[in-house]
Amino acid sequence: MRKDDVSLDNCLKCSDCNAACPVVTTYPAYPGPKRLGPELERMRREGISCDTEWVEYCLGCHRCDLACPNEVNVSELIAKAKAAHKKTPIRTLRDFWFARPGLLGRLCTIAPGITNFSLGLKPVRALMSLFMKITPKRTFPAYTKPTLRTPKKGPLSEGERVVFFPGCFIRYNQPELGTRVLKLLQLNGFNPEVADGGCCGVPSLANGNPEEARKRAQANVNSMVQAVDTGARIVTACSSCGHMLKTGFANVLEGNSELEAKAKRIAESTYDLAELLMLLQDAGKLNTRFAPAAAQQKLAYHAPCHQKSQGIGRPWFNLLRQLPGVTIEDLNAGCCGMSGTFGFKEEKYPVSMKVGSELFAGIRESAVQSVVTECATCQLQIEHGTGVKTVHPVDILLNAYEESVRN
Repeated sequence: MRKDDVSLDNCLKCSDCNAACPVVTTYPAYPGPKRLGPELERMRREGISCDTEWVEYCLGCHRCDLACPNEVNVSELIAKAKAAHKKTPIRTLRDFWFARPGLLGRLCTIAPGITNFSLGLKPVRALMSLFMKITPKRTFPAYTKPTLRTPKKGPLSEGERVVFFPGCFIRYNQPELGTRVLKLLQLNGFNPEVADGGCCGVPSLANGNPEEARKRAQANVNSMVQAVDTGARIVTACSSCGHMLKTGFANVLEGNSELEAKAKRIAESTYDLAELLMLLQDAGKLNTRFAPAAAQQKLAYHAPCHQKSQGIGRPWFNLLRQLPGVTIEDLNAGCCGMSGTFGFKEEKYPVSMKVGSELFAGIRESAVQSVVTECATCQLQIEHGTGVKTVHPVDILLNAYEESVRN
């Protein structure tokens, strides 16, 4: 019996999932995960037609899964319904591209200057709104040449082998962040290399394309399993990629025993970057040669939903609050509402902004210099909703080291 068959029968209709859902709490018309997940799944299995537009409004944040006392895989049930949902031709075209950020990244970085210029033109954004229902209110992140490479062998190449899985955003939009991740790993005694794999598959699931997610999972599993089997650990600096490697690969590959076994071995060897650094600290091995503070920094930390879903606490918050001159507040103000490509969709933009309103208010009240979060689309949403500069915690931590250590 499949695990979701057992899970479905565990639903007690307690509504804990609805109480945890950020869309329900800000958009009362939304039926909620209890209705869209286990309740409608029972009807679907009876052959009753119950397709609804509302499944498209699930953020995929997995808060419902964490809240369920009986471990019902609510978000997976909604994802299955989303995959079967019939969309309009315009939304089908839009979601085809949103489900494939790796392909989009390869195309957009052929001539990134032209791409960025074009995406900034108001007529282009108006056409995208008309023909693809992409909101013109958003600013697209800049593309750049994918320059991220495994560091050359040198004095810092003698440590434990780790494989850095960069994900699409770092690979095609922020390769310089990937370089800083590699540097941080080297400073802490690791011998890093960059994974050859492509997109993790989260955008494919979010846009109702499980077949594409399965292809991405299979390709990534086959490209990384040999490294894991020879003792390497996988490291991520994107919370969504980390979530997918730890839990998603095995789920989408269920039914193929060989691939599922490989996916589980990868999951057991995957660490968020801060999670790995905290393990070093616990062992007394973290490099703490930090420079004296030149100035005080007042920061606020936002924990992404896919970071919370990994069950690893707040490792970045705990690391950054130890730095000289840094005062950091854990906002704990809920979901930002962006959910990857969700916030770029014209019909979902108002919901996205409403979900994020509590977080925006908390940031404004805190009067911080910068916000820190490890999710790239959370960064986009926070800057869009507040105008406050938002950075990856790697930037803060790496800059805290003495210049002689960094060089």
